[in-house]
Amino acid sequence: MTHWIAGLDEAGYGPWLGPMVIGFVSLKAEKGTPASAPWDHVANLGRAGRREKGIISVADSKKLHRPGKGDLTRLEEAVLAFTTLDRGEMPETFRDLVQHLTAGRSEYLDIYPWYRDQDLPLPFSAEPIDLAGKCRKLERGLESARLELGEIRAIPLEVQEFNSEVDSRGSKGAVDAWAMGRFLHWLWMIEDRQSIEVWTDRLGGRERYGPFLYPLFPGCQFKILEQNKDAQSYQASNAAGKTLEVHFRKECEDHSFCTALASMTAKYLRELHMVLLNRWWSKHLPDLKPTAGYPQDARRFISEVEPIRDHLGIDRKILVRSR
Repeated sequence: MTHWIAGLDEAGYGPWLGPMVIGFVSLKAEKGTPASAPWDHVANLGRAGRREKGIISVADSKKLHRPGKGDLTRLEEAVLAFTTLDRGEMPETFRDLVQHLTAGRSEYLDIYPWYRDQDLPLPFSAEPIDLAGKCRKLERGLESARLELGEIRAIPLEVQEFNSEVDSRGSKGAVDAWAMGRFLHWLWMIEDRQSIEVWTDRLGGRERYGPFLYPLFPGCQFKILEQNKDAQSYQASNAAGKTLEVHFRKECEDHSFCTALASMTAKYLRELHMVLLNRWWSKHLPDLKPTAGYPQDARRFISEVEPIRDHLGIDRKILVRSR
């Protein structure tokens, strides 16, 4: 039976500036294929560690990149390589990448002055020739391992949409769960995927996820496979025999390849947004120090740009998150 392994993760949960991004990756595999299979069976895929020639690292994004550091190579290699396999060609610009990862929903960019009419050429940090070679080797490696990329996608919740959803749902934790629920429901609605397993980090340290999951699978049988302090797993099934399992694990990026790549996708996309935001504001304040958007430094940045923001008539609600 054709089987699908998927992973979900987010980046930018804590910052006050820039988007929170939820990443999603799926692979087509044989039933029984472990979630770690690409690491074990694809020659040029490696876990976090020292950089090795020819190897694409895939791991929790926090192990590969520190916010505010300009070099995005380790994130970029994996995200652009898999995106290239997915779309058939490498994205040439930031906007090309956003258009693909959001499945054509990039119009939100034009709400914000720092993205409107702005773009970045890609790759941003990686060497194009080196990256092209790694893409070709990755394609052969996945085929040899009998793995096939399903899709690589993301939901960027920029400040205006983020604030709106927080107002509607009551907390940013609820917004995170809602965005991940969108991917789970979408997966369930694809008709030709009969066997699906999804791996993700625990949401806010919860130990019970039934109330979050039940509404996503109306009319289905729902089973708790495991529910304890360390692991939570659930299964939805319908009368036609379709099943979807969701596994919540602490530090899931260490166990599930798709979750690790989703983490990197979310982080890379967020970092590119922040590059454009910082560049735009620095044109108005040349001595402005860039920010990664996290609370302590965000206070400094918001204070320094305040006179310009007020002069330009930019609503604070599209710059600063409410939570």
